[in-house]
Amino acid sequence: MALIELGSPELLLLAPLFVTLTLIGHYFAHRIKRSLEVFHYPPIQRLGRIVAKKGLRRSRWRGISLALKLVIIILVTFILANPTLMTFSETSETVEVPMVMQKDLAGQIILAIDVSASMGLRDVNPTRLEAAQNMLIEFVNNASSGVRFGVVAFESRIAKALSITQDKDKVVSTIQNLTRAEGLPCLEEFTDLGYGLQTSVDLLAPYSSSNRSSAIILVSDGFANYGFPNPIESVTQATTRANSTGVPIHALYLAKFGQDSNEGLMRLIAQATNGQFMDSSSMEELKNVLTLVGKYYVPTHEWSSKMEVKTTIPSRTELGFPLMFVASAFIIALWIGNYRHYKTSF
Repeated sequence: MALIELGSPELLLLAPLFVTLTLIGHYFAHRIKRSLEVFHYPPIQRLGRIVAKKGLRRSRWRGISLALKLVIIILVTFILANPTLMTFSETSETVEVPMVMQKDLAGQIILAIDVSASMGLRDVNPTRLEAAQNMLIEFVNNASSGVRFGVVAFESRIAKALSITQDKDKVVSTIQNLTRAEGLPCLEEFTDLGYGLQTSVDLLAPYSSSNRSSAIILVSDGFANYGFPNPIESVTQATTRANSTGVPIHALYLAKFGQDSNEGLMRLIAQATNGQFMDSSSMEELKNVLTLVGKYYVPTHEWSSKMEVKTTIPSRTELGFPLMFVASAFIIALWIGNYRHYKTSF
C-alpha cells in the first residue's frame, strides 16, 4: 500500500496560472522563432526552410514542445508542493500470551455470618443459615491452601469469632457448629449487623499493610434493628472503616420473600465498599454468584495461547529530488529539440 502526501498542497492551486503563462509564452516564442529565421539563413536557404516548415516534422515538434513545457510546469508545481511517498510494510510475529494470571489475589477472607433468629426462616431451603453454611463450606474446601480464612458469627453480639488461620478443617468445623439465636424472628430478635462488620474489619487490621489483599464476605438477610448509636449508623461506621483499610465487603443476600430482611441495606454495604452484591431466587444461582467472587481467591489453571501479532511499519520517501531530475531531463530534451529545429534554446 502506498500513499502520496503533500507538505504544501495549497501550492497546487498555482498550476492553472502556470499553465496559462506557458501557453502564452509558447505562442509568442513560436512567433519570435519565425522572425529569427530572417537573420539565421540567407534568402535561398530561408526559402527552402519556409517550404520545409510546413512539413510533418516541424509541425509535430511544435506539439511535442508544447507538451514538454506543460509537463515541466506540472512537475515544478508538484515539486513545490513538497510531495512524499508513504509506503507501508506489514510484519507478523507469533508470541505466547498468558491467558490467566489469577493467583490468590486475596490472602485473607473473613466470613461474616448472620446467626440471628431470622436466619432460621425457611423461605430458603432448608433454612437461611443452613443454606449459607453449605455454600461457605464448599467455598472454603475449594479455595487455595494459600488463602487464610476467619469467621465472625454475629447477632446482637458476637456469637463466635475465629481469627485468621490456614487450617481449613478448623474453619469448616466452626461454620458447621454455628446455630441461630433463640427467639421469635423480628419480635424477639436483635441484630447488630454493623458490630459484626466492625469486628470483621478488626480481625483484618494486622494484615492491612500486607501486599496481599483482604476481603469480607457478609452472609445475611440484611435485617438490622440494633446498634450504637443506631442500626444504620453502626453499619455506616463499619463501611467507612472498611473503605479506609481498602477492604471490600461482598454481600451475600439470603432471603426469598423479603420477610425479616433488608435487601437495600445489603446492596448499600456492597456498593459503599466496592464489593459485589449477590442475590438470587435459587440456591444454584447463589452458588454460581459466589463462585464469581471466589475466582479471585481460588487458584486458576494457567496456560499460554499463541497469538499472531501484526505490525504495520510506515516508510517515507521524499519525491522532490527524483522529480527534479525528471524535470531536468525534460528541459534538456526541450532545449535540444528547439536547437535542432530553430537554432534557439526556447
